[in-house]
This record gives sequence, structure tokens and C-alpha cells, in this order.
Amino acid sequence: MNFNLSHIFILLIISLFSNEPLLFFYSGALFLFIVSRFWRENEPKHLLINLLLYWAVVSIIIPYSTIIGKSYNEINRYGKSDLIIATWIGLTALSIYIIAIQFSIKRVRAVSVFAIQNLMLKYESKKLITLYLFISIFSVLLESSIVKIPGAQLLLSVTFFKWVILTFLIAQVAVTKDNQKLVLIIISIEILLSFSGFWAAFKNYIIVAIGAYLFFTPKLTWRNYLMLTLVSLLTLLISVVWTYSKGEYRRYLTGGERSQYVIQQNEIENIFTFIEIAQKDFSTSNFKSNFSEGLENLVYRISYVEFLAMTMKQVPTYLPHENGRLLQNAVEHILKPRILFPDKKPIYDSELTSKYTGRKFAGAEEGTSFSLGTVAEAYVDFGPIYMFVPIFIFGFWIGWMYKYFIVNGYNVLWGMCYSAPIFQFAWSFPITTSKFLGWSVTYFITFWFINKYLIKYIDRWLLKPEYKV
Repeated sequence: MNFNLSHIFILLIISLFSNEPLLFFYSGALFLFIVSRFWRENEPKHLLINLLLYWAVVSIIIPYSTIIGKSYNEINRYGKSDLIIATWIGLTALSIYIIAIQFSIKRVRAVSVFAIQNLMLKYESKKLITLYLFISIFSVLLESSIVKIPGAQLLLSVTFFKWVILTFLIAQVAVTKDNQKLVLIIISIEILLSFSGFWAAFKNYIIVAIGAYLFFTPKLTWRNYLMLTLVSLLTLLISVVWTYSKGEYRRYLTGGERSQYVIQQNEIENIFTFIEIAQKDFSTSNFKSNFSEGLENLVYRISYVEFLAMTMKQVPTYLPHENGRLLQNAVEHILKPRILFPDKKPIYDSELTSKYTGRKFAGAEEGTSFSLGTVAEAYVDFGPIYMFVPIFIFGFWIGWMYKYFIVNGYNVLWGMCYSAPIFQFAWSFPITTSKFLGWSVTYFITFWFINKYLIKYIDRWLLKPEYKV
């Protein structure tokens, strides 16, 4: 998608009404740049969506401050800190991150839409649906049975393949028009079932589904705009309801304990319980006030700029820069798999966040988690200038993996679909460096193995009989 001077002019006019015109304009210009550069023809839009999520994490409170009528530095939740400087640094980090990704993938040429669609027509939709259901059930069994076994993270990462098959399935039925209603029903059921546990994963299905839906969309039509608007509004509504009601619901799941250990194992009963709690929280009498509170909490939960601002206030005034120690620890963490090093300490996000922000945050033992994020950790390690070196490297790494699988996939279709699971880590700003590196390396190893040794058998089984050699 391309933007012209009229879009820049409109952005400039809107920026003049913002509390922070320069920040608003920079943020908006980055948004336009991301969409124009990463709306890649005949590819799933998962990389684009991840970068827009990164953008939202940095930028969401810029327009929010104007909407609620408060100056930018008055909307802090955790005490006084310089949000303006932190946001400038966050937007600069995003700029460097997307430049690095763009540098990695710029030579990946668009594939003919006819070549990809003709390839898709060779596969059986019903077998794709069967495979997806099998992997989905298998994923649930893995999560409930082996997740606490040392080294299980690598095996658990195989469940990322679920998102690959979902992307393949959605894109394929969009081309063949076969089983569209059935696929929509399956996704809807999956989203509903995601509310049966401690972490509602509804957003994962929506992210993957939108990325796949826009696979063959060279530019947005009015129909696309309408669909995306409706999905966005529905997602916003669900997110606000979940944000407001999840506290009481999680206490039900854990038997009143402030932990992440779920004792209520009846998934259907759990879903109905959440619905009852949500209906109570959003009844006619209290809908407006509770929705407003839930929306505010959601905005602050999405935004991570204040964590960076608090970190900049704390370091180096009260704590020194670490000169790369956090990055070194993250690298050592992934080089020591727990299956070989059973005494390896687990990652406690909130401990790191509490230390470098100077404010105590609840951790896993209290049923929650707050990450400092790769950008704030890079600042702690290297200061406000050299911090952008690891951020550039991280972006280059993401782009290189994306390019590698498209170029080296079993075929171009599989290579593109491999991009679906990157939503786990590619919007890296709010993710700890240890998890960013761990998840991304695990992702690469997993799909390198699948692509080299397994996918040929899966591919052959999915092919229609007349295309099997």
C-alpha cells in the first residue's frame, strides 16, 4: 500500500490538535511507513501486524492523552517520570527496528498470486481441517501434561505449528471457497474455549486470522475496511471486558489464591462462569462506568512506555548501567537448556521490572507478570545511545528468519505460512530479552527441523490424489 502527500498533510493537520504535536506526527508517520513498507503483496500480513502491535505499545497513550484532556506527563500511573523523552526513545527504537527488518527482507521478491493460488488448489481443505483439529487438541494435551518437564519448552514450541496450519487453512479456503463456514465456526469455538484458562488467548487467533485473511489483498477495499473495522471493534469490546473481569475470574480459577495455578479444570463450566461474571460487571446499570474503567486499564496494559520512563529515572541516578550484563544473561539462558541444566533459574519478569523501575510489581506467585521489555533492558545495559545497537540486531534477526523461511521453505507457500507464530515475540518492546531470544531461537530451530525432516510427509498427505507423485 502506498501513501502520498495528502496523507502526510492530513496527519500534519490532525497532529496540530494533539497535546504533543511533534510526537503525534512522528508516531503517525511511522504508522504510515510501516503499512506502506510491510504491506507485502501475496504474503501473509503477520510481520506487518506484529510491527503495528509494537507501534501500539509505544504510541497508544499519545492520542489517549488528548482524548482524555490531560497533558502527556500527567497521565503517569506509577509516579512522576518523563514520558515525553521515553516516548521519543521508544519511537526511535521502533524506527531502528523496522529499518533493520526492512534491510533483511528487501531482496525478497513478490511471488505471483497465480502461482501461489494454483499451489493452494492442490491441497484438500478437509484434510487441512483435520490436521488443524489434531494439532489443536495435541497442543492442549502438551500444555496440560508436559509444560513443567525440564526441556519441555522446545517440544511445546511444536504447537506453534498450529498457527502455521491455521494460516494455511484460512488462506486456502479464501481461494477455494470450500468449507468457509466450517472454518469460521472452528475459529469461533477456539476463541470461546480460550476463555477457559488463566490466560485468554483470543487475541492470538484474531492476529493469525487477520494476517491470513489479508494474504492476497494488494490493497484494502471498502469491504476489507468494513470487515477490519467490525473485527477491531469486537476485539476491543472483548479485550475491555476481559481486562475488567479477569481479576474475579482468575480468583475463581485458582480457588481464591493469588497464583497462576488453576484448580478449576472443567473448561465448559469455566467459560460459563466467566460469562456470568462479565454479565454482572457489564449490566445495564454499570456498563458505562465499568467499560470506561476497563478501557483505561487496557490502554495502560498495552502501553509500556511508562516502564521505560521509570527505568530512565532510576538508571543511572540510583543504579548504574549494566554494561551488557542483562544481554549476557539472556544469551547464557538460551545456551543452557533446562533439560541439561535442571537447576537453571526460571525467568521472573516482575523481579527485573521492580529492580530497575524502583517500584514493586506483583509476580507469578501473585498471579500476574510485568516485563521490563527489550528496549528498557537495552537502555539499562548500554545507555541512551548504544542501546540501539542490540535493537538493530534484534530487528535484523527477525527479518533474517522471515526471509530464510520464505526462500528456503519446502515450497513458497509453506515458507510464508511459517511466519504466523512470530506474534509470540516479534513485537519485542514489552518482552524480556531472555524470552525474546529464547522464543525466537526455539521458533527457528523448530521450524528448521519441521521444514527439513517432517513437512514433506505432511505435504504429501495433504495433496489431492491427482497431485501425488
